[in-house]
Amino acid sequence: MGPSRIRLVGNRSPVVTVWHPPVLYEERLRPRGRAWWWLLVICVITLFTLGLVIVPIALAAWFVNVGRFARTRIKVDSERIWVGSRSLRLTALDLDDIGRATNPRPWRVFSPRYLGGNPVWTSDSIGIKGREGTKRCWVSVGTNRRDELVAALHAAASAARERRDAAALAYGDRPLPAPGWYDDPWDPLRIRWWDGEQWSGYAAPHPSAGAHP
Repeated sequence: MGPSRIRLVGNRSPVVTVWHPPVLYEERLRPRGRAWWWLLVICVITLFTLGLVIVPIALAAWFVNVGRFARTRIKVDSERIWVGSRSLRLTALDLDDIGRATNPRPWRVFSPRYLGGNPVWTSDSIGIKGREGTKRCWVSVGTNRRDELVAALHAAASAARERRDAAALAYGDRPLPAPGWYDDPWDPLRIRWWDGEQWSGYAAPHPSAGAHP
């Protein structure tokens, strides 16, 4: 169902507790038992190929990665995929060509459009490319539940595209409204955030909802 029109609710953001999009998938990348077996393998390989003096360096690098990924989580909600504090809109990703994670060019990790987290201890990974506007974006993360993650991405992205296409159909060639809080076209008791291109999954109680019986 697409909105036929959007009406602005006030001239300022409402003071409400915002409801966030439902989380469809969540996974933490903290190391588990398998991770510590990999540490043993890395130490043995380092010892026999590079020598004993390099083993402490390999150990230090390992624990730096443990510290880096111990609290990192992958999250998919109805709007975006998150890796740690970075996120990308699902509609920006090419989900028809999901590969495996690859090692990025060194400078790419500094881009906010790169979602990376591929510790050696995960059993599998996903690699996805996309484009936000005119700029390229990437997802390259490890996972122990690849099939579940891919299924969640497809389901959430499909729903997000339907919302985007509904808005495009409703407005045709007319200019789209500016980002802001508007009456929710699906629920008269809520307002919903319009991001300038499509309805988002962020909604909140309508400021006048208390007037309803």
